[in-house]
Amino acid sequence: MFYFLGIDIAGSKNTWVAALKNKKDFLKLCPLLSLDNPSAPSSIEDFSPIVSFCQKNKVLAVAFDAPLSFSLKDKSGFRVSDKALKGLLPKKAKSWVVSYHTLMAVPIRALLLSELISPFCGTIIETHPRSSLYFCLPENKKILSFIYKKYISEEDKNFLINWLKTKFNLIINFSINLTEGILDAIICALTGYFYHKMPEKLMFLPTNVNSRGFGPFVVIHF
Repeated sequence: MFYFLGIDIAGSKNTWVAALKNKKDFLKLCPLLSLDNPSAPSSIEDFSPIVSFCQKNKVLAVAFDAPLSFSLKDKSGFRVSDKALKGLLPKKAKSWVVSYHTLMAVPIRALLLSELISPFCGTIIETHPRSSLYFCLPENKKILSFIYKKYISEEDKNFLINWLKTKFNLIINFSINLTEGILDAIICALTGYFYHKMPEKLMFLPTNVNSRGFGPFVVIHF
């Protein structure tokens, strides 16, 4: 039994972690970590539960929603990968991709956690779940990728849960209060799964040859 973790990392009060379990022919969302109580998801306030989980379980991949690579040539804070992703998004969505200068503490927290778990997991990658949502949602529902950070109605939550099940063949056999942090974490975990199992469903963004850190930077695109 193997796990794939998705981490929507921000401050200590706003970091969300979802775990997917892969066993033979099925992929299942687990009531673990931020979903330990699925009806009332909780943020992870320190790294110890995440590190402990990676130490105790077989974790094939961890996907972060945070910058994990850097280059001294990126003077503006925008990497080659950031600029490429901006170019793929519509004009009104380009602001979703921000420089690591703007994010300040988030990249540092992500790098620290990556270093802590790297001896215990197979792959550490970077992703951008909001862009993956935009690329994967049906045309008549792409608007959700623009509004879910501010508000998700119960109708939209039900749609998104059913969409996750059908689009990604994901088993969710418990009731879940789908917050924006949990949705991002699930998309991150799915990205880690596809990286190992179906990389053709991912878009690999370019990286400077002199970059340092962790990667690569990929988004779901099918």
